Amino acid sequence: MRAQAFDVDVVARCGTQALDHAAAERSASPDRNPVPDALGLPDAPRLLASTAGGAGMSFFELDCFRRNVGITEPVRENAFLIALQLKTCPDFDLYADGRLIRPRQFDAGAVAIFDLRTNLASDLRDPFHAIDLYLPTRALDTISDDLGVARVDELRHSPGTAVRDATIGNLLLAMRPALAAPAEQTSTLFVDHVAHAIATHVAHRYGGLLLPPVPNRGGLAPSQTRRAKELLSAHLSGGILLTDLATACNLSVRQFTRAFRQTTGMAPHRWLLQRRIEKAQDLLARSTQSLANVAADCGFADQSHFTRVFTRAAGITPGQWRRMRRT
Repeated sequence: MRAQAFDVDVVARCGTQALDHAAAERSASPDRNPVPDALGLPDAPRLLASTAGGAGMSFFELDCFRRNVGITEPVRENAFLIALQLKTCPDFDLYADGRLIRPRQFDAGAVAIFDLRTNLASDLRDPFHAIDLYLPTRALDTISDDLGVARVDELRHSPGTAVRDATIGNLLLAMRPALAAPAEQTSTLFVDHVAHAIATHVAHRYGGLLLPPVPNRGGLAPSQTRRAKELLSAHLSGGILLTDLATACNLSVRQFTRAFRQTTGMAPHRWLLQRRIEKAQDLLARSTQSLANVAADCGFADQSHFTRVFTRAAGITPGQWRRMRRT
């Protein structure tokens, strides 16, 4: 039996796996993206989002250099796959519930929606490289429920036809550095923010989600601002969810992110990064702590991670910054 595949962006490169065994694993782990594991690709870079009520959204990047992989096993999932093509892939076929679909416009930079509810299989002949968001339908339901609007039943798209969508493309590209970095160096808040942004955009543009107007309240109330900043400062490593911040302010995730940006001028994950740098600068200026200890106190994974992020933000290394302040 061939390894499973879910779409053109998934390739059976190693191992075989029984369908019933894969289904059992997916049922046992509802909050994990099943695609790489079901394909026998456990080392594929992936990031699980915790936003939208822990509804199982996740990012992954798969890069295949092989040609003529062949026809993959059909897989049915109650989810969609949103894929950004990083290289042109013209030579493959799709099968949805056994019906042949000729792919079109799978050029580098194009975005495709794959309906995994259609027992999707592929005949893979070209190499490919893509970044994907695994989007369970329950994540779309949670977003609709959070907004108090009708749920999205379908996504309007032409099966097998990729399109240009700059919003999805840029957001998925923003995940590449996070997917390449060690897990401990990736902010959960950032992953949640991007996943929620893509899911909401998809639901609105392709699912007809009616976004209710956000009242112009001038941003967060002072008490909400104070509470949000306290929570972010208490979780400098980024280990806090957008849902937690929104709940603390008695707002939906969409209302909170917009109000926070209106109040502070930046997204929550950007504010958090700035706060970490500010705290690091304060410690560097007034203490004799080692750089490793400063990194730990400011929520960085290690000294190397701290140096890289600090240098990108300040233009010089933490050691250089400390010496300049003491001369």
